Amino acid sequence: MNFNKGDEASFFKILLSDSVDYLGLAPAFAKKYLEIGKRKKKTIINLKTESDVKWSVKYLKIEDRYYFMDGWLKFMRDNRLQMGDFLVFWLCSPSPNLMFQVFFFAPSGCLKHPISSPGVGDDDWMKPFVKKENSDDDDDDLLGDVQKFVRVLRISYLHRMPLSNAILNTTGIDAYAYVWLRNDDGKLWKVEVARYGQKGQPRLARGWSDFRKGNKMKIQDICEISHVKYNLLHVHVIKKQKRGRPSTRK
Repeated sequence: MNFNKGDEASFFKILLSDSVDYLGLAPAFAKKYLEIGKRKKKTIINLKTESDVKWSVKYLKIEDRYYFMDGWLKFMRDNRLQMGDFLVFWLCSPSPNLMFQVFFFAPSGCLKHPISSPGVGDDDWMKPFVKKENSDDDDDDLLGDVQKFVRVLRISYLHRMPLSNAILNTTGIDAYAYVWLRNDDGKLWKVEVARYGQKGQPRLARGWSDFRKGNKMKIQDICEISHVKYNLLHVHVIKKQKRGRPSTRK
């Protein structure tokens, strides 16, 4: 991370919602650095990340309040920002061509890496997973280059499912407040990632029971959990038969 040296001004904001189309700014900062002259129209301000990808948002003063408006929601979605994220704005170019460099931190305190190209915030990553019939490909090929781990459903996992340390270290899933779980039918469940115990091990918490019930999972069923991208996990459920031979759930 390279914070520009010098007298550049900065402020921070904590996101209080996942899907608000505006961001309220710090009044003292806006009045000092953004109110150059009397602005009666919306002003375009550029936001860039550490990867140098840029977004344009409109800045507007309404009475004594200051906002980033049009374009802000796209900036949030493209960068997978969510409630609880901590954002730092550095003013790297003053008026008239205003530009901020923005750094993201997850609620865990870890730096979140920005996207490398615009437009990845579209909902393509949430499209249903369709497994082709009579395909010779295995799940690794169908899901792409992903990290996987397996859990056998126990009584202690009915309400909270522990995540694998290996997948946490390689994917950064624990930097998110929640993940999306997708089954073989392409249905999605929003599930909270929470820490429990003295060691603070991340677990799938609120919403996990809904996923389990929605997929009719029982004790000793097998979950093959794969990281697809961002905070999307694919869960392949293998049902345990009475004779002890697991069969793939279709």
